[in-house]
Amino acid sequence: MYRKALDIGLKKLDPSLSGMLGPRIKNLPHGKLTADIALWSDNVRGVGNDAAHEETPITRDELIALRNFSEMVLRYLFTLPAMVKKRRGETLDWETNYS
Repeated sequence: MYRKALDIGLKKLDPSLSGMLGPRIKNLPHGKLTADIALWSDNVRGVGNDAAHEETPITRDELIALRNFSEMVLRYLFTLPAMVKKRRGETLDWETNYS
């Protein structure tokens, strides 16, 4: 599920990014993620691949690492930019009136 959340988030952020999840994270525009988070993706990518494609279940520690990574990426890509906009008094995308 964490991989799926990342996949959906990346598609929302930039629909032109395609292919495997790891390279898509690395190919985000400069400044979207810190270098440390991009490097971290190398460490957890194997866990995500195993969870998606292998019969052997991943360990609790691997699951926690994947969760922590996913939360951090989504926080940097969506939560923090929204917090900045809100503090500047800007309207967030989901606050617009759709009537």
